[in-house]
Amino acid sequence: MPEVRLHGREEEQRHIAGFLDRAEPDVPGILVVSGQTGIGKTRLLSEAAPLARRRGLAVHHPRTADLKSVLAHRPHSPGDRTLLVLDDVEALTASELQTLLRTVGQDPAPSPTLLLARAATAQTTPCGAAGARVHTLELSPLTGGAIRGLVRDLIGVPPKAGLLDVVNCAHGNPRLIVELVAGLAEEGRIGPEGELIRLTPRQLPARVRAAVDEHLRQLSKESVQLLRVGTILGRTFPLSQAAAMLGTGTAALLPALDETVAAGLLTFADDGVSFQQPLVWRAVYESIPATVRAALHQDAQRCAARPGAPVHAAADLGMAELGLAEMGRRESAREQDAPVAPGGAGTAGAIRTLLRTGHTEPVVLLVRSALNRRLPAPEELVLRGLMTDFVLAGGHADAALAADRAGPAAGSVPLADAWADTVIDQLAGAGPEAARTAAVVLSGLEWAEGRTAEAVRWGRRAVDQPLPPVPAADGAYPRLALAAKLVALGETEEAEVLLGRASAESDDTVHRPAADLVRAAAHLRAGDLDAARQRAWDVRSAASDSGLPGLAAWASATLCRADLLAGDTGSAARHLARCREHRAALEAVPYLTLRCHWLDVLLHAARNEVREAAGLLAAAPVPLPSSRPLLLMEPSAAAWFVRFSRRAGDPSLADTALKAVEKLAADNPDAPDIRLAAVYARSLYECDPEGIARVAADHGDAWTRARAAEDLTALLDERQVAPGVVPQVSSLQPGPWTTRDHVGRMTLVDATPHQRRPAPAGDTEALTHMEHTIADFVARGLTNRQVAQRVHLSPHTVNYYLRRIYGKLGIRSRVALARYVHDHGLEPGGARRSR
Repeated sequence: MPEVRLHGREEEQRHIAGFLDRAEPDVPGILVVSGQTGIGKTRLLSEAAPLARRRGLAVHHPRTADLKSVLAHRPHSPGDRTLLVLDDVEALTASELQTLLRTVGQDPAPSPTLLLARAATAQTTPCGAAGARVHTLELSPLTGGAIRGLVRDLIGVPPKAGLLDVVNCAHGNPRLIVELVAGLAEEGRIGPEGELIRLTPRQLPARVRAAVDEHLRQLSKESVQLLRVGTILGRTFPLSQAAAMLGTGTAALLPALDETVAAGLLTFADDGVSFQQPLVWRAVYESIPATVRAALHQDAQRCAARPGAPVHAAADLGMAELGLAEMGRRESAREQDAPVAPGGAGTAGAIRTLLRTGHTEPVVLLVRSALNRRLPAPEELVLRGLMTDFVLAGGHADAALAADRAGPAAGSVPLADAWADTVIDQLAGAGPEAARTAAVVLSGLEWAEGRTAEAVRWGRRAVDQPLPPVPAADGAYPRLALAAKLVALGETEEAEVLLGRASAESDDTVHRPAADLVRAAAHLRAGDLDAARQRAWDVRSAASDSGLPGLAAWASATLCRADLLAGDTGSAARHLARCREHRAALEAVPYLTLRCHWLDVLLHAARNEVREAAGLLAAAPVPLPSSRPLLLMEPSAAAWFVRFSRRAGDPSLADTALKAVEKLAADNPDAPDIRLAAVYARSLYECDPEGIARVAADHGDAWTRARAAEDLTALLDERQVAPGVVPQVSSLQPGPWTTRDHVGRMTLVDATPHQRRPAPAGDTEALTHMEHTIADFVARGLTNRQVAQRVHLSPHTVNYYLRRIYGKLGIRSRVALARYVHDHGLEPGGARRSR
């Protein structure tokens, strides 16, 4: 094995150095280093020895049994200082360790004895010893950067994202990381560039199983039995259920529980006891023969507090957690060198795999666990959205949309915990309801990650899922969720069929108004502001009367968007203020949080408050220019960021939006409006009128067509279009449009379409050397960005030169420039090619 440096222990090393420096004469100092098994206590103690020698201490590594003899024979000269490092006290009980430390404290030597001991966990660490000052240092699991460094040392190259996801399931335990990576390497599962080649979900590397088995052999028979039964019940399990399976009482398990907790294998959780590391959980599970596991699963089914619960799914969740990358992040394995992010993309991958295999309840527990940790904002927004989908798909719309009134956000229980309990109760019977819920949540997850075809496929599966007789409203949300996605994609006819069925089958005060708000979104897309406003007004009035602030906030956001499209910023501001009044509802429905922030940005930009709008973008809950849900619901958003980046003097906004929307278009080749949104943003960025004209003519969203037409008009006016080519606008009027009749299409019509127009007789001699060079590169088909790389300028500067070239040559497009260069035989620098 290659040499492995100590990673992630800089703070602990400084702590030890300070302990050595602060040692007082004639007072023995004791530092007890503690932590779970394999956390790196031995390695840290070995690194402490050089620190002590540099400070003039004599270092000894006695065995615990020889401690009294070493103390008796060590030098007693004044000024002599000794550091005793004990590394074999793991098996000592708290009482025995207390006796050992008391021996040091009562040492009669005049000079201090500094002892570094290791204990299994903080529970075995004494709080004091006679005559000595006892300090403790508990080691925490390694985190992202340290894990990456450790894995790099082990394999010799930077690890890729897939491998890091698997290693992350060791939960920062260095020994488990070393055994896992070494085991994967021995079995040929790590490629030469640090990529994960193969990870069979149902088989750990033999090296990991052997290491865990060796650890288990140090435990009592009762402790091993508790661990094995626990793996059958799940990573977190009730102690009473384990006692029932073992045929004993809960009190009889306390000695085994104390031993496994002291060994760092189990820990206490709110709803029972839990395995600290998924790898240990999985290894213990695999140590049970398959036939015995099957029998234990049957016993667990009989002993379960809720008959019929899918207990086997718990163990499968462990397998999924181990294989986060292989099973859940194949889609993102191409994103190399991604940082380890617990609860981030890896969790989304595990969720996707579990839902596809029917393990819905473990997903709820996994989402709840992730949301109760500190997560990056984008990941938290996705997971909160999934939890909302769980609740709404289960027929609990009032829990989300009435959050201000009686929802869990109003109480002392965390939102994720309260909703998880609600969802688990609704999934108790499994069956078709669980399958439908899983499909709805999968559809939401795929949409959040920008995969529209998969989102629609899973949404249709949820709608088509046959259900037993249940309240009719329970089937409404899957139709509403799918209809909203179809409206965003321009599939309004299918969306209206779904909305009609949802409204017809539901007689409650939630789903019918929600269907009307989806219809309002369709009206906005068609350019019919009056119809959209009317539906939103009606919904907000009814929602206010019924005490449904979630619906009221959604309706207010719709009214705000309609007024912004109409150019009425005063009314838009009032509606946005009404939306923000329902804070708990915004927390309960993450989409509303994102939408309200976006509307706030648009409002300030429309008021020409550029600095304030830029500040709101910087403070957004997620990076808006790269938000895939936003780019899907607002087809002209990417172009807006390009336009606003020029006003704010921040090119990064345009760059980020372009990368995001073009990646979105590449991932959705069968979605024409998404492709056109990318064309719009790129064409606006490069001032290409032909691309903008295409969007103005063909995009399915009326307001995107209208805005593209306006951009095209401004661009052509700026370039002083030649008389032979004029813009024709059907039903398009300047200024804000208020009904769909005012939204037209713009096309370019050649005044002499059947004749090739001769190249304009511009003054080529007036072009500078740089302009000649840029003209030549553009004529060859290079984009502004590619030209910028060749001439070492920014794309914006290249665009500036192009405008000057067009003006000097009397042309208006890249095609005309290419024809001009060809006809006049221009070379870079202004020379003419010989004919």
